[in-house]
Formats: sequence, structure tokens, C-alpha cells
Amino acid sequence: MNRHLTRLGVIGAGYWGTNLIRNCADLGALHIVCDADCTALERVCAAFPGVVVTTEIERLLAAPIDGVIVAAPAHLHAVMARRAIAAGKHVFVEKPFALTVADAEAIVSDADRAGVTSFAGHILLYHPAVRRLLELVRAGDVGKVLHARSRRLSLGRVRENESVWWSFAPHDVALVIELFGEPPVGVTGVQHRLSAHPSADFAYADAHFASGGSAHIEVSWRDPDKCSRCDVFGTDGVLTFSDAPQGASLTLTRCGVDVAAEGRRIRREPSERIHYPVGEPLRLELEAFLASVATGEPALADGHRALEVVRVLAALEACSPAPQEAIV
Repeated sequence: MNRHLTRLGVIGAGYWGTNLIRNCADLGALHIVCDADCTALERVCAAFPGVVVTTEIERLLAAPIDGVIVAAPAHLHAVMARRAIAAGKHVFVEKPFALTVADAEAIVSDADRAGVTSFAGHILLYHPAVRRLLELVRAGDVGKVLHARSRRLSLGRVRENESVWWSFAPHDVALVIELFGEPPVGVTGVQHRLSAHPSADFAYADAHFASGGSAHIEVSWRDPDKCSRCDVFGTDGVLTFSDAPQGASLTLTRCGVDVAAEGRRIRREPSERIHYPVGEPLRLELEAFLASVATGEPALADGHRALEVVRVLAALEACSPAPQEAIV
């Protein structure tokens, strides 16, 4: 199947849904959009004449489409994904893939039984700089990876149905699993909130891997310094991916610790800026989904890997106390 002949329906025309809709249209795959907000659908009609719009999910599922993109509020992801699978459609589910392990398992199980693709919106894995970072790690450019540190901070939109941990951290969890090539064997951490709302505004987690490696993840949607950064520490150097409002960058700093008779000594070379291909991560992610639909081959962010991410997210909830409100 040619990926450009695959027809998609999008559930959700809100803040992020509009980006998905635009890219699906650019790829020639957009057929129908569903949203409860008629004003949002009017904007879709104005931007993409000829695209079918509806407020009824049943109409979308009955349409002649191959796959469904679920970009609705997070608490609806699992039920809508499972409805799409039951209708015989491939599914792309925005992050978080689901809000419980049981729901994530159900999506994956349903998709496997139906013989359709399940895919998660782990867009960070498709950023060209991150793809290059992973290539360098696998080529041994920083030696053996011992630790990864990932931070995702902003002062922006908060969610009503999930905490910052479930909203932001899926990206970082997916990346550290890919870095170490396995899910962690243990997760610890804490969460905090700044208001009476029960959802956490800050989350800090540490993960430990069977290989002996470790990772630290920090997320917050109450930080004025918007940034996304991942540092990968190896025996021979550090790779740093940074994505800020002024742009993204990837650097390699060759460094290490030499042991001599007089003791340990830090060795460091000047940091080197690493070039990587230009490309919009969301478009690359959608192309990967369409390719998986066409070939049947599992994608980097397929449902089984998404399930591993949800298990890590749930593990922090299980091991940390309820988020504590700051005392003022």
C-alpha cells in the first residue's frame, strides 16, 4: 500500500489536533475530522476545503478510511482508540497512550487481535536531532552509556485530566527506554503541586536499568524557562540535545576520567556541534505511522513500546505519595 493512498480520520481539532490535521493534509491522507466544537470544525473547513467534518464519532468510524488519529483529551484516548480498532481501523493515539496500564494493555491486545497497527504520539523519537543522537550512541561515540538526564519545562497550558507527569514525561520516558534498549527495572521519584488541584505540577523520577545504567527525568509546566533538554553521559563523552524557543541543537563533548598514580583526572575536549537533517518531527512521525500501516512492520513508537512507557509512568504513581501542595 502506498502511504499516500492511506486515508485518515482525525478525532480532535483542538490545539494539537490542528497540527496533526495540517500534516495529514500535506501528506494527502486527510479525509475526515471529528470534533464536538462546531467552531473548530468551521476552521478546518476554511483551511482544508473538501475535507469531511462531523461532530459524530460514529460517522467518522463508518467513513472509508484506513486509520484514525486520536487527539482528544487524554481521558478519552483509550475508549476512542478501542472503538476505532473495533471498527477495523489502524490507530495513532496521541500521548499519553492511555492513563492506566490496563487501558494500554487493552488497546494493544485489541489491535493485535484485529490485525491493525497501534501507534503512540511519541514525537520526540522522530526529531531529526534525536534520531542522530541515537545513531551516535549506537555507534559508540560516547562509549558505554551510563546515565541519561532529561528535562522538559515550560510555563504554559495545564491539563485538567492528567498531571504534568502523564502529559510531559511520555516523551522523555520513551527516549530513555530507546537509549538503553530496555525498560527500567525500577522507578522512584516525587511529585509536587502548587494549587488545590490534585494533579502534579512538578515531577522528578529516577529510573534504573538491568544493564546498570540510570536516568533522571524532570518535568514541569510551571517553569518560566521553556526548554527541552536531554544529556546522555557515556564513558567517553556526553551528547546533549537541547530544544528551546530559539531553536534546537545537538552537541558532543568528548570527555572522561583518567586514572593515574596521583589520582583521577578529568579529560575534556572542546564541544562539537553535530549537524543533522532538517525535518518537521510531526510530519516524520506521521510518515512512520503511514509506513507501518502500509508494510505491517512495527514502528519505533508502536503500541507495544507505548505500553512499556505507560508502565513506567504508572510505576512512579505507585511508588510516590500523592502530590503535596506547596505551603504558602
